Amino acid sequence: MTGRARYTARMKRRNPQARVALIWVLIATLGAAGIILPTALGMDGMGGGYAVAFVSGFVALCGIIVAAIFAARARVLGRLLSGHGVLAHWTYPAEDRAEHVDKELAEERKGSWTLFFIIAAFSVVIGVGFLIADPDAGRFVFLLLLGVVALLALVAALAPRVRHRKRRRAIPEAIVSPEGAYVFGVLHTWRLLGARVEGAEVAQGKKPVLRVTYSAPFLYGRFFLGRQTYTVLVPIPQGEEDRAQSILRTLRGEGEGAAA
Repeated sequence: MTGRARYTARMKRRNPQARVALIWVLIATLGAAGIILPTALGMDGMGGGYAVAFVSGFVALCGIIVAAIFAARARVLGRLLSGHGVLAHWTYPAEDRAEHVDKELAEERKGSWTLFFIIAAFSVVIGVGFLIADPDAGRFVFLLLLGVVALLALVAALAPRVRHRKRRRAIPEAIVSPEGAYVFGVLHTWRLLGARVEGAEVAQGKKPVLRVTYSAPFLYGRFFLGRQTYTVLVPIPQGEEDRAQSILRTLRGEGEGAAA
């Protein structure tokens, strides 16, 4: 495809990552407002004021962190949509989309439930530790962690489905750069927050795909639990095999890939 005209058109599209970052900024702002709310309303600290302030502070902190993450992702997506450093921009027939997004759904379900079981086990261990150390206060912490586990189970079940529906409605395209890939409306980045490419290959089959495996640090609270691995599948259009090999060399650090 002709690159520059297409990229100029893409720049006019809204950046969904920037929209999510803005939402989290608003959440952080509401959390910050909640910190001073008990004082403004004259609430007694022991009568619930401290609890409201603590929860609001936690929400504000989470909002700031998540907003910063999505702001960084928005910058990566902005460069992908503008064509900056892009290695390939492929589009696909609409009929090829369903087969691809079903494969991605299977991959993401496996990864989501693996992550859930790791966090659930870790949460239970922490909760039991609090129960043993201080049964009265520990009971509250244990119940809170069980609530977190239940919420994570819901996310593990629904998140892959949400992304699956998003892919089915997205423009059938893939944009790949050394920073990440935007595939069927979903952004993958492997140069943010300690992420790195673990491997890249061209998987042969009925239809060849560029398979990129990358990892990012997996943190839970203050604890580092290792690296979580993700895989993105990028369908290779017919006649683009040489470009795919060039992308492999770039992602492996073996040389520069050709720009789209």
